[in-house]
Amino acid sequence: MFLFLLYTFNKSMQKTDQDHAAEQAEGASLYDLVATVPHILDAGAGGNMVAHIKVGETYHQRKEGVSRQQWYLFNDFLIEPIEQTEAAQFDVSWKVPAILCYAKRNYHTKYDLRSECQHNQSEVKSDLYRTEKHSKTDATFIPLTVSEMPQAGDLVGLDAEFVKLSEEEAVLHSDGTKSTITPSQMSVARITCVRGQGPNEGVPFIDDYISTQEQVVDYLTKYSGIEPGDLDATVSSKHVTTLKSTYLKLRFLINAGVRFVGHGLQNDFRVINLVVPKDQVIDTKFLAWYFLGLNIQGETHDSTEDSCTALKLYRKYLELYQEGGNHYVMKVLYEVYDKGFQLNWKWTECTLLPSTGAAVLPSVMGL
Repeated sequence: MFLFLLYTFNKSMQKTDQDHAAEQAEGASLYDLVATVPHILDAGAGGNMVAHIKVGETYHQRKEGVSRQQWYLFNDFLIEPIEQTEAAQFDVSWKVPAILCYAKRNYHTKYDLRSECQHNQSEVKSDLYRTEKHSKTDATFIPLTVSEMPQAGDLVGLDAEFVKLSEEEAVLHSDGTKSTITPSQMSVARITCVRGQGPNEGVPFIDDYISTQEQVVDYLTKYSGIEPGDLDATVSSKHVTTLKSTYLKLRFLINAGVRFVGHGLQNDFRVINLVVPKDQVIDTKFLAWYFLGLNIQGETHDSTEDSCTALKLYRKYLELYQEGGNHYVMKVLYEVYDKGFQLNWKWTECTLLPSTGAAVLPSVMGL
């Protein structure tokens, strides 16, 4: 069976356009193997599942120095390119196929593949616009009213905090270099959304602490503000909920077309596993202490404070832009950099970080 699968897989890769046209003329539908999920046997650990997936050309073109087969191996902590034949090679002594996924050729030109969100919109709305009496755990946020229903273009300040589920495993070589064997695993622990306009601007309407069934090895309290017990619904005084519940609320906001303002949001969305259109993300970069005189994240980090600060930074950017246009904004930006260099701040990926380890965490906004 496995030899036959590999044979047909290779033959499909060798077909010419004339072969395809002939088969279609006979009323046949052509399918290509696009993913396999084998079970890797391991008597000691019980085995594990991996995936071989053929990625789209758009993703593949962003990678450098890889083969042009578009096939990748995915497992718990590794993504690497593989040869296309590896996806269909199996050996029942250690690698047993569990799922084989085929896709109709040229389906993207024949069908509307746009997916609609299948969750119950009314349930999400009732969670966002609750009108019943708030419990004590709602003290950190005020749900939206019906008149505050998100509209396309509305600003929403967002910040996410994470905890560590596992430590990084690394090897220190004799020459002093370090190689990471298994990266640390992070889990979202708190998501805060604040209003970006209206009479309640700056007031949170989502402040969810995400419960997890997995063991937390480090709450990263100095950076996240999360304390032991905050994620335990039985003892926490916070608004503890599930990741699915918060995820659906964020998807609702994304579909409504709001614009999210915050520090390093692209990385946050990546860890949360959310895809947000670029024109709906305003990633702040101007220094909070320079423009606003704010010493944020002093003792421990606060998600609401960071969200509000991001909104204030964006408002400051709009003020500067209205005052003198993009040229004036760039002039002020260079003044920020000069001040940073005078104070011996380090330049790292469009963010100035204090070499002294000061508690102030600067953040700016992309132009």
